[in-house]
Amino acid sequence: MILKTVLELSNLIDGHRQDMYVLTKNKGTAHPEVIKISQQLDEDILRLQSIIDEINPRHQTLI
Repeated sequence: MILKTVLELSNLIDGHRQDMYVLTKNKGTAHPEVIKISQQLDEDILRLQSIIDEINPRHQTLI
């Protein structure tokens, strides 16, 4: 169950990154769609980090 969630989040994160790259290239960094995807990307990364911290509490996330 956890592995499935991690894989889904990983795929979502990759998709958001690709979408953000294309949108930023076409519309600029301040476009509302870019900001929305950036916020979703942040949320998904935080969810993934939270899962990793639950699995391995000693894991230190580098930001």
